[in-house]
This record gives sequence, structure tokens and C-alpha cells, in this order.
Amino acid sequence: MSQLLVHPDLSSEEERYLDYMQKGDDLMKIEIYRAAKEWFTKALQLNHNQELVQRKLDNCNRLIRYEKKIILIIVSGLAIIILALILF
Repeated sequence: MSQLLVHPDLSSEEERYLDYMQKGDDLMKIEIYRAAKEWFTKALQLNHNQELVQRKLDNCNRLIRYEKKIILIIVSGLAIIILALILF
């Protein structure tokens, strides 16, 4: 994952913001959307570049909804297969 880099010209709050964003970005790269959303939410609470963070949160939410649809499709398909095996 990411490491917190010390920037002497940044406040501790700005450094936390950058760290939270980096952690969220790292998790997005490996498709762990729910955890990424948590880090982006923490970054949003620090009130830095809210438009960028909100776009990243919106993308997380979109991908989480997509995952849920895929899981529902897979579970439904498996239920049909199991039911067919039991009946036939």
C-alpha cells in the first residue's frame, strides 16, 4: 500500500488528505471498492478538493452497484441450476 510521505510545506491535515486519497486510489487499482470508499469518505471530511473526492466516491458507488448486480445474477443462476438438479 501507500506510505505517508512527509512534505514540509504541507499541514498535517493536508498530508492526511493526500494519504487518504492515495490509500483510496491504491484500493481502487486492486478493485476493493468498499474499502476505497471509506478512505475517500475520510478525505472528503477534511474539505480539500471536494469535487475530486466526490467524483471518486461516485465512481466507487457506481462500481459497488455493478458488483451487486453481478453477484445477484450469479446467485440467481446458481439457484436455477441447483433447482434444476434437484427436480430432474
